[in-house]
Amino acid sequence: MTIQVNQETVNDAAKLMMHRLISREISRDASLVERARLIHSQVAQRHAGRSFVREWDDLLKLPAAVLRARLASRDPEMVRMRLTSPFVLAGGIDFSDYNFRLRLRRAAKRVVERGLKCRSRLPAV
Repeated sequence: MTIQVNQETVNDAAKLMMHRLISREISRDASLVERARLIHSQVAQRHAGRSFVREWDDLLKLPAAVLRARLASRDPEMVRMRLTSPFVLAGGIDFSDYNFRLRLRRAAKRVVERGLKCRSRLPAV
């Protein structure tokens, strides 16, 4: 049985995986948050007045433990916020490695496929 996966769902799963890795890295290196703040301030200058700028300002003010939980959250708001995350560019984890991104994408696709298979076995309500 072949299951067609929505590529946006795979992208969201990959971003969640990336941010869970970032969350773990913050626990080891708290300076990652400060680097993300610097990246965010540069983005904020280019995109002043956009809602995501204000929302990331609020997130980056949170205590590290709360921020880590939010980054790793499946909350729909965080799915949207991960699209503009300053953490991807802040260093700590090298997301520029092609092979790493390929493995991450494949893992995300497997997770999505597994979720679809489980849902297809559930009785209709």
